[in-house]
Amino acid sequence: MNFKLNFEDIAIFAKVVSAALLMVGFVLLGYYLGLYFEDRYGLGRSIPLWGALLGAVLGLLQCWNMIKSIADKLKNDRRE
Repeated sequence: MNFKLNFEDIAIFAKVVSAALLMVGFVLLGYYLGLYFEDRYGLGRSIPLWGALLGAVLGLLQCWNMIKSIADKLKNDRRE
């Protein structure tokens, strides 16, 4: 079995993993901002969950843009 990795494969893998980490970061940021606003302003206990949900939506949008750009680049490279 001859299996060969090149630099482009590793770079694509790293971009996909970083997109997933970016989404996790948005979720955590939303959650902790929700905790901050709950403590600071005495808002409801569901605010951290809503913040995490908003972070997940924003993270998914960012991940979609990153993955879509990778897929578009791969399509263009295969056409040439």
